[in-house]
Amino acid sequence: MATNSVQIGAPAPAFQLTALGSKRTISLEHCRNTALLLVFHDQNSVADVQAMQEAVRMRYPDASRLLTPSVVNMSAVPVFLRSVAEQVMQSAYAKAADAMPPGLDVADYVVILLDWDGAVSKRYNARKISNAPLLTLIDGAGIVRGVHQGGDLTTAALTMLEGVVPLAD
Repeated sequence: MATNSVQIGAPAPAFQLTALGSKRTISLEHCRNTALLLVFHDQNSVADVQAMQEAVRMRYPDASRLLTPSVVNMSAVPVFLRSVAEQVMQSAYAKAADAMPPGLDVADYVVILLDWDGAVSKRYNARKISNAPLLTLIDGAGIVRGVHQGGDLTTAALTMLEGVVPLAD
């Protein structure tokens, strides 16, 4: 499903978020020459998203060529509950980090971006993601190469990545 605010072949909307756990800055500028497969989702689709990310990582294991950050819109969380929400998300990060195979840098493979004000989610038109996660593929030059919402995430992601991200050597 194409969106109104994100057009395939056009520059991706600028954003900058801090990764949970690693505190690494993720933005188009910081990720120049690295493709980004942004995954907008919530807790209802974690299992489907994890399965997709594992399949993508098997085919594209080099994090210098592709990052697959999860973008979580936290704007509905009241300010007084944000510290609790962040602790819950830190727990999810730790669980995912514990499941990582040895020898891999967790900061490259478990990238959770908390969109506290919802601005990035809005810019990327991430709506109704509880029913259907949104994938947005951005190449290393910052150009949108694919957008998909709902359905088979794994097939959609692998199809979008073909020809955009080089396979492992």
